[in-house]
Amino acid sequence: MRDLSLTHAGSERPSPRRVSFDIHPGEVVLVLGPSGSGKSTLTLALNGLIPHAVPAEISGTVEVAGTDTSAASVAELSTHVAMVFQDPDAQLVTGTVFDEVAFALENLLLPVDEVLARTEDALRRIGLWERRDDNPDRLSGGGRQRLAIACALAMGSPVIVLDEPTANLDPRGIDDVYAALGDLVASGDRAIVLVEHNLDAAMAFATRTIVLGPEGRLAFDGPVADVIRGHTDELLEMGSGSPPRPSPHEGCATPAWRSSPSR
Repeated sequence: MRDLSLTHAGSERPSPRRVSFDIHPGEVVLVLGPSGSGKSTLTLALNGLIPHAVPAEISGTVEVAGTDTSAASVAELSTHVAMVFQDPDAQLVTGTVFDEVAFALENLLLPVDEVLARTEDALRRIGLWERRDDNPDRLSGGGRQRLAIACALAMGSPVIVLDEPTANLDPRGIDDVYAALGDLVASGDRAIVLVEHNLDAAMAFATRTIVLGPEGRLAFDGPVADVIRGHTDELLEMGSGSPPRPSPHEGCATPAWRSSPSR
């Protein structure tokens, strides 16, 4: 991302504003910032929904795997960036758990054997294989969000973006989603971008934090513990949430998931 500024129709100023950073495979990047700083807008620019589906004035560039997102279609970019939104019901469209994961792969016109293999692998990894014939409506809120994560995983995209995936969930649902994310993160072969207000859960996974200030500018960018613990007063002042509770892993050179066996 280079000098990215996005201004929605009717807005008087861009948000985010002139933001630049790189993300690499294996990183889990937690995006923080007060309401209106442009966090969700930034995520929509990563897979081309802005400017192709959501109109906005854009300056600067976003490239994923060498592809300029403004020059490629959302369908093309979906093989590079998979999205999981905060409301799973907004992105679930089929009648069974299995068909839901297979749906996007079928739209890519992949061979049948590959569709079946990817779908089974994703559902097994996310813990939903035994419920593959169920209607998604029968899953809990956390289960439906896990299904949305399975859909993203099956795409094989090297970047997975999650925009407040636990915002509408109860504590059990939050635990379910982060258990699924733990398996996903442990593979270390993807970049994950996470917008999340639940810092207690996110701190166990994130390796890096990007903070947008009230004006949408990049305020901080660095290791998650350094940014959150080193700038607590500034984060509270700008309305970026409360600091997480102390963790037994705090101060470790690597996050807890890197030293734990895969579930």
